[in-house]
Amino acid sequence: MESSKAPVQKHPLFVADLQELVSLSPDPIIGVNRSGLIVLFNKAAEQLLGYRGDEIIGQLAITQVYPTADHARKVNKQMYASADRHIQGYETQLVAKGGRVIDIRLSAKLMVRNGEDVGSIGFFHDLTETKRLEAQLKQMSVTDNLTGLHNQRHFLSVLETEIERARRHHRPLNLICIDLDNFKQVNDVLGHLEGDNALRFTSHIMQSELRKVDMAFRYGGDEFMVLLLDTPEEEARAIGRRLKTAFDRHWAEEWIPKPGCPVVSLSIGIAEFDQNESAEDLMRRADMLMYESKQSSRPA
Repeated sequence: MESSKAPVQKHPLFVADLQELVSLSPDPIIGVNRSGLIVLFNKAAEQLLGYRGDEIIGQLAITQVYPTADHARKVNKQMYASADRHIQGYETQLVAKGGRVIDIRLSAKLMVRNGEDVGSIGFFHDLTETKRLEAQLKQMSVTDNLTGLHNQRHFLSVLETEIERARRHHRPLNLICIDLDNFKQVNDVLGHLEGDNALRFTSHIMQSELRKVDMAFRYGGDEFMVLLLDTPEEEARAIGRRLKTAFDRHWAEEWIPKPGCPVVSLSIGIAEFDQNESAEDLMRRADMLMYESKQSSRPA
C-alpha cells in the first residue's frame, strides 16, 4: 500500500547564503583548501590582517599569515590529534600586512568529504586588547604604586629565583639594603605629600644610577632593596657608593633649598650571597650591615 504522505522537501542553504553569513560574521573567518591555499577570507579577516580579499584569496598560503610555518603545522597537528578533527580556543599568532604580529584565539575544523580531507576553516578572535590588559594587570601586581619600582611581593619571589640560579651556576649575587636617614623628619616638617615625593625622588635616583640588569624594589616604608645579578662584591660596593654620592648631590641641590628641609642620606648594607645560606639569611645580613652603616654615621 502506498503511503499518503508527501515526500519531505529539503531546502538546503545555497552557497551564496553561506558566503553572506560568513561575510556578516564579526569574527575573522579564514578557509583554506587541501594544499593550504587561502580560499575564504571575510571582511573581519580583512580588518584584522589589513589585506583586501583579492590580495589574499587564491594568492597566499595560510603559512604566510602565521609567524612561521611551524605555527601553521602546530595548528594542523592539533586538529589531526582531535577525534573530531576540531580545535577550540587554541592560542597562537598571525602576522598582519606590514609585519605586525597579532595574538589570536583560534577555533578551527578540518573539512572532510567522502573520507578525504578537503581543507579547513577557522574562526579567529583578536586577543590584542586582552593581552594588553593582562600585561597591565601583571605589571600592576608587581609594582609599588608610589615609586614605580617593583614591590615587596615581587622582590621575595625574584630573590628566591635568583638565589637558586646563583647556586646552580655558581654565579655571584649581591643584595643592597637601603634605608633613608632622617626621612621621618621630612614627613614631620614638610608633610606627608612631600614625604611621598622624597620616596619618588629616591626611586628616580636609583633608576638613573643603576644598570639595566639591576633590579630595584621598594621593600616598605623608606626601605629599598637592589639585586645585583652576576656582580662581584667589589663591583657591588662601587655601585653602592655611586648611589649614595648621586643621592647626596641631588638632595643638596633640589631639597635642601626648601625651608626647614632636613638633610636626608642613604644608609647602605651590601651582602654577597653565600652558597649555603637561604634568602632569609641573605636579607638578614644585608639588613644588619645597613643598620651598622646607619649607626656609624650618627654623631656620638
